[in-house]
Amino acid sequence: MPPRRLARRLHKWLAIVVGAQLVLWAVSGVYMVSVDLDIIHGDMLVREVYPVLDEALDDVLPPAEVLADQGRVTGFELVSRLGRPVYLVTGTGGARRALDARTGALLPDLDAQAAAQAAQSHYRGESTVSAAVLLTRNPPSEIGTLALPVWQVNFDDVWGSSFYIDPVSGAFLKRRHTLWRVFDFLWMLHIMDYEARTDINNPLLRLFASLALLLGLSGCWLLYYRFLRRRPA
Repeated sequence: MPPRRLARRLHKWLAIVVGAQLVLWAVSGVYMVSVDLDIIHGDMLVREVYPVLDEALDDVLPPAEVLADQGRVTGFELVSRLGRPVYLVTGTGGARRALDARTGALLPDLDAQAAAQAAQSHYRGESTVSAAVLLTRNPPSEIGTLALPVWQVNFDDVWGSSFYIDPVSGAFLKRRHTLWRVFDFLWMLHIMDYEARTDINNPLLRLFASLALLLGLSGCWLLYYRFLRRRPA
């Protein structure tokens, strides 16, 4: 086969194979550079909250007294849960529980109303909570590696905002919104990791990147015949 015909055929088939992915790279790349990263992160939705205990801590039980009947403990800290002093205890296997720091009594996990209150305290907007859902299985991919259970608190705003709250400590864990979800979907298409959406060096991406390089090189080969070799072969 003459080199010129080989170059043309190679370029055509490479374009067919990688053309759609090239379009996806372009579209996703335009979105990524067009939308400010602070907006993607949802910084406009969240206000800084520094947990402060509403009351004095003079009557808080000493840690040794609280831990005396808690069995084996791998983690222990005093936190503010909705302004209330709480000892957060982590046992073997990562199991966590909240204890009243004044009485040592075991506290139940946050209910929907308390989770909504915790989320609202971090929310910068004026919209109200539309739903609070306790996720115990089949979590959305947007929460990543967050351990279940976790509260998903949704707001009735134009952003489609969701805040994720720890049911034990009441801590604010993540925020997600529509523009982030679009970014996450396009990021998946961009790096061609259709499962975890984190591997930017996966075999499929390397393969298509190599084919795209060959497409460019075959195009240069065609340009050579088009402009530099005008004489008949």
